[in-house]
Amino acid sequence: MPDRGRRGIIAGGIVALVLVAFSVFVLPFAFTTPPPIITRFVATRAFSPGSEAGRALGTVAIRLSEPSNVSITIKDPETGTIVARLADGDDVVRTKTLAVRWDGNDLDGKRVPDGTYAIDLEARAGEKKFSKSRKVVVDTTAPSPEVTVTSTPAACVTEVSAPGEAATVTFSAPNAGVEEKPRSVGPRGSTTWTWNGRDRGGQLVPPGLQVIRVVSEDERGNLDAVGRTCWVSHLAARAVPGRPAAGGQVGVVVAGQDDPEVTLTLRQRLGTPGDRAGVQVLGDQVGEAVTGPASTARITLPEGVAPGSLWLLAATDDSHQALIGFRAQG
Repeated sequence: MPDRGRRGIIAGGIVALVLVAFSVFVLPFAFTTPPPIITRFVATRAFSPGSEAGRALGTVAIRLSEPSNVSITIKDPETGTIVARLADGDDVVRTKTLAVRWDGNDLDGKRVPDGTYAIDLEARAGEKKFSKSRKVVVDTTAPSPEVTVTSTPAACVTEVSAPGEAATVTFSAPNAGVEEKPRSVGPRGSTTWTWNGRDRGGQLVPPGLQVIRVVSEDERGNLDAVGRTCWVSHLAARAVPGRPAAGGQVGVVVAGQDDPEVTLTLRQRLGTPGDRAGVQVLGDQVGEAVTGPASTARITLPEGVAPGSLWLLAATDDSHQALIGFRAQG
């Protein structure tokens, strides 16, 4: 083949490569694809209708590239039934943005059940159409953790476990003006707060029944508040014998003190510390109180009364007071 022919073929190939490169890298910028009708579609993922503390409304926000007819409906994802209509699609939306809210009510104005719903968005501008869906959770159920309060001579120990969903838990001893910083707890997690029986100024609170308040809150603002009792004693004492018989005598041993003066009193047992706030623990006094050194002071249990139905209060002259229950015989 003559050199001129070869040069022509090579030149043609170069031109072809240039044209291909031009079409790949230049033409897409010269002839851009028009934007879709909806360029932004965001929606609340979960909310709690009627909540006073948290997210009470669901919000849907969109951005439009041109005037369009917009329909926004809430549907039951299982049946496809329209539950609520936030934008009917009849009127042309001429603004660049549109935000609508859902209060959690259906077409009849009734609150929908808790569950997951579909937010269906459809838009039309001439021959152009847009369709997309998002999910939203309606949740009005508060966390329901297990709350256990244990009384010890030195502290009230409160354990919170398994709220059922992620929650923020706040502990407080309201009568003492003490409140802990909120703590995060997972759906199956737990956390423990130990209160030393002192007020916010660091002073010991008077012995007796105190309320421990536990507030659990989920991210939707659903609240669960539980109050349980704790006996603050500042005194470690035990009954001797620990399993007395009806009509028998009982004394106490006080830990950490050398034969202190004590006052022993029997009270009817109506409840137990750790119960919900408002449940009575102490009933009427039974018999006369006895005062004397711990080594010799003895109080007589009444005949015909089960010791398990009584509390023994042991108070020292520094106003500390232990609440002691009797163990069952057997």
